[in-house]
Amino acid sequence: EGKKMDRGFKTFWCRGERYIVVSQRNLSYEDIQEPLYVSECLKHAGEKGIAELCPTVSSMPNAYIDGSAVMLFKLDSENRSPSRPLGEELADFHLRSKNIHHYHPLQRTAFGQWAELWMKRMDNMHKKYHDVKQRKEKNDFDRLFLTSFPYYEGLAENAIQYIVDHALERGPAGLGSSAVCHERFSEGAWVDVDGTFAKLPVGWIVDHPVRDLAEWIRGYVYQDNFRNNQVLGFIDDYEKVKPLSKSSWRLLYGRLLFPVHYFDLVEGHYENERDIGKELFVRNFNDVVGKEIQNEQFLRSFYRAIGLPVKELNIP
Repeated sequence: EGKKMDRGFKTFWCRGERYIVVSQRNLSYEDIQEPLYVSECLKHAGEKGIAELCPTVSSMPNAYIDGSAVMLFKLDSENRSPSRPLGEELADFHLRSKNIHHYHPLQRTAFGQWAELWMKRMDNMHKKYHDVKQRKEKNDFDRLFLTSFPYYEGLAENAIQYIVDHALERGPAGLGSSAVCHERFSEGAWVDVDGTFAKLPVGWIVDHPVRDLAEWIRGYVYQDNFRNNQVLGFIDDYEKVKPLSKSSWRLLYGRLLFPVHYFDLVEGHYENERDIGKELFVRNFNDVVGKEIQNEQFLRSFYRAIGLPVKELNIP
């Protein structure tokens, strides 16, 4: 009944209930089970709008449609909160999931591990760079990668050093609190259903809350006609509920320094090299590289652009 697309997700009505179809992509069974467990914990803590997984008749979490694995979620039509700005809603989500791994040990966590994880990714990509360099036949993507990697490798090294220096300054007790975050939080991570947010328990990970802020900001910085006031408004909304500490500001900046988008794009291409979608990868690659000057300008004026009193907070 009434099928339509909401921000890239297919939704439909059936017997008075609204459902959403989500691509499983490369998620393993374990990747699915842990967020479902976390979602029950969050519902118990009062979080509203979390979608409920509908298993198949054989009790499997996913099904196959036209050869693609999908999951079906039922949207919570009764337990929904009034419409609020995304920043405020995200801050509440982080507060309710604060330090959840202390009470419920979870496997998917990156809390306090950024430098280590980034170094591992950079080492792997450095190996890929040399492998591609040795290829006798190179395609358009290969050539773009070989040309751009030295620059992005430098950005990654700077980001790692920034996070390591901050860790040495603050000590082990200065990291702050963890929360349930998203692999890549964006404007479309939560589905806007009739003015309220439906939160899909997919791609969740325990990490520092500024992870979600950084990835949302990154998504905007690389858009056409980007303006600082978009970021400022989002952060202001978030801080109305959950103010950021000096340490959080520095971690936010450090995460923005690391070119996650570049690594995601290159890794995604070389993990699944095939003709289908190759032109899209090349086009996306050109878009990312083409907007790097815009990103540089934003990072160069980051603290000033968002009106943060750097001297008062003693931020280098």
